[in-house]
Amino acid sequence: MVPSGRTTLRQTGRLGRLAENAVTAYCRDGSSVLPMRIPFPERITPWHAGCFAVILCTFEILQGTQPLFVGCVFTYIMLATAAFNLAGGLYRASGTYILANAILSLVLALCAKVVFGESADSNLRDPMTTILVYTAGMAGMLVAVAVSRKMIPKVALLERDDDPADYRQIGIGCLAFALAQPFLLAAMAGGEGTITSALGQFTQFLPLGLLLASYDEIRSSGGRRSMNVIFLLTSLWVIIAGGILATSKQALFTPLAIYAVVCGALRYKFRPTGVFAIAIVAFLLTYYLVPYSQVVRSYTRDISGFSDRVDAAVYWLSHFDEVRAEYDKTNDEFKLATGPHYYSEDRGFLERLSMVGVDDALINVADRGDKFGYQPMFFAVANVVPHFLWPGKPDTNYNNVYGHEIGVIPDDDYNTSISFGPAADAYNMGGWPAVLLLLPIVITVMFMMVDSVAGSIKKTPWGMVYTILFLHIGPEGSLGICIYVAFQTSVVLVVTVYAARYVLPIVGSVFFPERRKSMWMRKVREFPKTAVAPPPQAADGPV
Repeated sequence: MVPSGRTTLRQTGRLGRLAENAVTAYCRDGSSVLPMRIPFPERITPWHAGCFAVILCTFEILQGTQPLFVGCVFTYIMLATAAFNLAGGLYRASGTYILANAILSLVLALCAKVVFGESADSNLRDPMTTILVYTAGMAGMLVAVAVSRKMIPKVALLERDDDPADYRQIGIGCLAFALAQPFLLAAMAGGEGTITSALGQFTQFLPLGLLLASYDEIRSSGGRRSMNVIFLLTSLWVIIAGGILATSKQALFTPLAIYAVVCGALRYKFRPTGVFAIAIVAFLLTYYLVPYSQVVRSYTRDISGFSDRVDAAVYWLSHFDEVRAEYDKTNDEFKLATGPHYYSEDRGFLERLSMVGVDDALINVADRGDKFGYQPMFFAVANVVPHFLWPGKPDTNYNNVYGHEIGVIPDDDYNTSISFGPAADAYNMGGWPAVLLLLPIVITVMFMMVDSVAGSIKKTPWGMVYTILFLHIGPEGSLGICIYVAFQTSVVLVVTVYAARYVLPIVGSVFFPERRKSMWMRKVREFPKTAVAPPPQAADGPV
C-alpha cells in the first residue's frame, strides 16, 4: 500500500519525500495523459550549457558579431553555469539570483537577437566594454558563491525547529494580516521613524501566505491539486488592488510567479488542461493589463484616495480602446526615442526583460566622463540603520540620478527610478576596481546572509520568498539593493517567519476550528515506546 503524502510529510517534514509521494498519488488513477513539470533545475550539466553556448555563438558569428564579443558571451555562459551549480541551483536563494541575473540581463536578449537576425553587438553604445563588464561581473559572482559556501552554517536559521504540520494555519494568518495591514496603516498616525513606518516594512506576509496556501494544497492532496479557494481569492485581490488600482506590473505577475515557484519546487505535475489555463492567464495579463498599467499610471500617479482610484480604474477599463491606442502610439514612437534600447525595432515587453541595453548606456556614460564615485555604496550601508535610530538619515534616489545621467528622465522628474544591474552599477561607481573587488565583496555578503537565513527550499518553504524576490531584482538590483536584501529584507523575513510560526496560527485557527484545541497543547513529537502496544502477530508472519 502506498502511504499518503500527508502522513509521510508529518513524519519527515522534507520536500524531497513529498515529490516522490506526490508523483505516486498523482498517477494512482492510471491516467494515460502525459503530465508536465515546471523546470526547476538543481544543476545544469556543463556539457549541455557548452553546446548551447557554441550554437548561440555560431549564429552570432554568422550574423556579423565581433569575435571578441562572441568569445566573451561563451565565457559568460560557462561562468554562469559554474556559479549556478556551485550555489545549489534553484533550491537555494543564491542560485536563483545567479540564474535570474544571467538570463534576464543577457542570455534571453542574445537569443532574441539571433531570432530577429541582428548581430549581438548592434545598438549598443559601448559593446566591448559592456560585455567585458558583464563577464567580469559573473566571474565575481562565481567567486562570491565559492567564498560564501565555506562560511554559511550547515543548518540555516529558518530550518531549525521547523514543523510542517501547521503550514495551512500559518498561511491563513499571514494572508489575514497582509490584507488588514493597509487598513491598519491608514488608521495609525505617524511618519518616518515611528511604529507605523516600521510596520509598513513587513511586506513579506502576503507572498508568504500565498505560497503556503499553494504549498499546503499540494502537500495535503498528495500532489493531486495545487490551488484552493484561499489562493484564488487572494490572487484576485492582489491583481485588483495592486495591478489595477495601483497600476503595478509586479503585482500583476506576483501570484503567477509564486504559483510557478511552488509547483516547480515540489515537482508538481500539470495536466495539459492546467498548462493551457496558465497560458491563457499569462496571455490575458500580458495583452490587456500590462498596457493598462503602463498607460494609466501616468494619469493616476497623483491620486491617493481609494474611492478615486476605483473610479479611475472603472473609467479606463471601460475605455480600453483608448488605452490600447495610446500604448500602440507609444510603441510606434520607439524608433524616435533617444533612450537606450537593444533591438532595432520595438519588441514590447521583451525590451523590458533585457537589461543589457540600459546597463550599456550607464557603462558608456562612465566611460565618457568621470566615474560617479562610491556615494551610493556609502548611502546603502548607512540605510541599513533603521529610521528610529537615525531619524535624519539621508534619502537619495540614485536610480533616479542615474536615469538623468543616461538621458531617459526629464530634468524636472525626481521620482521615477530606472533599474540597473549590479555589474553596470559597480563600473559606474569606480570602474574596473569596483567590478573586480567591490562587486564580489557585496555579492558574497548577500549570499552569506540569504543562504544562512533560508537554507534550501528542499527542506522548508521559507526560502521561496527569496526565490520570488530574486526573480525580480536579480537582473535589475544594483549593489545598493543587494545590501538592502542582505540585511533589511533578511531581518524582516526572519521576524515574519517567527511571527508566522508562533503568533499568526492563532489567527489561522479561527478559520480552522478543528485545529484550535491542539494549538494550546504541548506538541508530542514521539510517543513513549511503552505507551504503544505491539502489533498483533499471526502464525505465518506480521499482519
